[in-house]
Amino acid sequence: MPQEFQIPHLYSPRPYQLDFLQAPQRFKVGVFHRRGGKSKTAFNEQIRKTQERPGIYYYFLPTYAQAKKVIWDELVKTHVPLPLVQKLNASELCIYWKNGSIQRLAGCEDIDKHRGINPIDVVFDEYSEMNPDIWTAIIQPVLRENHGSATFIFTPKGKNHSWELLEFARQNPEEWYTSVKSVYDTQGLTQQEIEEAKRSTPEALFRQEYLCDFLENAGAFFRRIRENTYHADDLPNPTHFYQMGIDLAKYNDWTVITPIDLYDFRVKKQERFNQVDWNFQKLLIQASALKYNNAALKIDRTGVGDPIVEDLERKGLNIGEDGAVVFSKQTRRELLDNLAILLQQDKIKIPDDPQLLSELEAFQFVLTPNGKIDVRSRKGFHDDCVFSLALAVHGLTIPVRSTLIPATSSDEDFSEHNTSFDRFAAI
Repeated sequence: MPQEFQIPHLYSPRPYQLDFLQAPQRFKVGVFHRRGGKSKTAFNEQIRKTQERPGIYYYFLPTYAQAKKVIWDELVKTHVPLPLVQKLNASELCIYWKNGSIQRLAGCEDIDKHRGINPIDVVFDEYSEMNPDIWTAIIQPVLRENHGSATFIFTPKGKNHSWELLEFARQNPEEWYTSVKSVYDTQGLTQQEIEEAKRSTPEALFRQEYLCDFLENAGAFFRRIRENTYHADDLPNPTHFYQMGIDLAKYNDWTVITPIDLYDFRVKKQERFNQVDWNFQKLLIQASALKYNNAALKIDRTGVGDPIVEDLERKGLNIGEDGAVVFSKQTRRELLDNLAILLQQDKIKIPDDPQLLSELEAFQFVLTPNGKIDVRSRKGFHDDCVFSLALAVHGLTIPVRSTLIPATSSDEDFSEHNTSFDRFAAI
């Protein structure tokens, strides 16, 4: 007698998940809180569909790495009834079912490579982080033609295309099913876990990730960016001391030099260049340091930066004991935290440079799968200007003007006190 399997396999849906599974609409939108089981729900539903209607099925995540880690490495081994499978292909992230269905897991880094596919059902997992054209321009026309179905699951990321889709779905309930569930709706976390999430998560991010609020810039790491901009120049004051942050280029990245005036904590115009050989880069760094009155250097010495730092020290540049910084996960986070505090407290002014501003605004709080907080730049953005700026302000607390010169003093007054500022030359 053939062995019988219950599908979903080894999965007992909670009431809100069961409602989602049983909804008859062709298109579904599920907005569940972080750790709400949305991937498990959508994946199990698609497995059921593969057995009901043979065809091609796609399960999309924003990246191939996520598809492999979140679904293939975790859910496939638990919820796929292997006796119904003809072959599992790990290199393709593909399940070949005995009834002829093919279920593919894929990333959306390059949506154009998915043109021409002919699925009858698609899941968009973390749709809020995808290029919306994967749905509107590529998948939707196919599903409309072959009377296919689609499921969208995500946690909010502001009022972007995913919010617009949810609003559209709500206005078309005959064809679209919607479900928005906060952490209090699902009872998927204990009260203790919720309280711990509240304590360890910024308020706006908690509202977004756990309460499913569509807030603009809820995950923004840097605050008060635009409020602290000014039209900077690259003209040093000969009576002022400067500190300079240098983020060295790695491969296709950019070397960025950022001077800050220690008198008033105004960041001067950044220098940014790439595809320049190391010898010429050293000359450019030396010229900038001398231009800004032999500025104290804070420089990234990680990897290829180590011999650069040694050469600059031999040239007599002002690199103190803590001026050469080895980047690690911890030091990078410390640099970012310090910069965020200075901006939040309006202690520094930064150039109104579109490149710098876009890089700052791209940094986001991210909740990892285990509920921990991480800080990352959005995919596709450089971070060289940010880390150069973070190095420039490293170790700074109070401007010289605030500690040694009355607020009404002029720059001419400042020159009389030059001998008092030797300690700042090696900050």
